[in-house]
Amino acid sequence: MPENVTQEIGLELNIEYLPVPNLVVLNLLETVTRDECSFEDIGEIVEPDASLCSQILRLANSAYFGFRKEVSTLERAIMLIGVEEVRNLSLALCLINQFKKIPTAKSFDLKLFWTHSLLASFCAKEIAEKSELFDKDLIYIMALLHDLGRLIMAMVVPEKFEAIALIQREKGTNFWDIEKEFKITHTSLGKIIAKRWNLPREIEESMEFHHEPSKSRKFFRECSVVHVANFISKKLEDSSYVNTELPLPESKILLLSGIDYEGLEKLLTGTKELKKHAETLSDLLIGVGG
Repeated sequence: MPENVTQEIGLELNIEYLPVPNLVVLNLLETVTRDECSFEDIGEIVEPDASLCSQILRLANSAYFGFRKEVSTLERAIMLIGVEEVRNLSLALCLINQFKKIPTAKSFDLKLFWTHSLLASFCAKEIAEKSELFDKDLIYIMALLHDLGRLIMAMVVPEKFEAIALIQREKGTNFWDIEKEFKITHTSLGKIIAKRWNLPREIEESMEFHHEPSKSRKFFRECSVVHVANFISKKLEDSSYVNTELPLPESKILLLSGIDYEGLEKLLTGTKELKKHAETLSDLLIGVGG
């Protein structure tokens, strides 16, 4: 790992402890920045992985989708569910499969993590669909992966994660603010894993700058959407995972996202139903992938 990166987070991390990139994940993410992702593109990536295909079919036949007839082939699943949705589900499943055997900090809750990530991606897509400025599919993926550094932290430095989580529970302080005091943040870890995996720059910046979107050089608008979606997701959650009083996004950030404070209130009200979908899908993904 480059010395300047380890110095940036104030901690020497052995690169051997960081998860290696999954080829299916990388291939799926590569399609996000294409002008068009076709039925054939997703099929060619997913079909060689028999386990992933089986998991996709189990999802397709679950009550979540509610298809009347059994879905017996990947092609049929892609046709019924949709190209982008199968890509998104495959991506989440791959990450769950890849990380499920790696121990994490005891206080790390995998279901809450994926519920938050999914809810943020749902909210980000809602915001993107209200504007012509954004690629809603790219925004969805950026929001889905924005907190990946938190999962990495729980894996590679579990004692730090536990110490931060303890302070959060005791004081109700924002998790990210405590991380900065420990000189190790999930945003810096997100940047490290994004660089190691050679992820698209848009996704790397959302992982690094979703708390400070104005610091993004090129994708500050997209990072602003993820920032607002992250805020909405946390406001809709009601667990000790986010037992803090969250400050409202700055008006400048909202403007860059294409909404104002009135629009934010409407989103908070209008996206409440999405929380149930995120919780249900999180359970399904972990059950199928875990």
